[in-house]
Amino acid sequence: MEIFAKEPPSVLDKTWYELLVNAEDDDLKSHAENMLLGAFGAQEAVAGYLKQHKIIK
Repeated sequence: MEIFAKEPPSVLDKTWYELLVNAEDDDLKSHAENMLLGAFGAQEAVAGYLKQHKIIK
């Protein structure tokens, strides 16, 4: 899995998050989760980024 040198575009993160919470397919949810964790390293960092960019509250 590739770790991004800098933050991926917020539209990509929003897409991964939307897939994580809304996809019916478990493999798709798992892939979205892996992409977010790969980009940010930890769930706390993902949550912080999503809050900062007003993707979640």
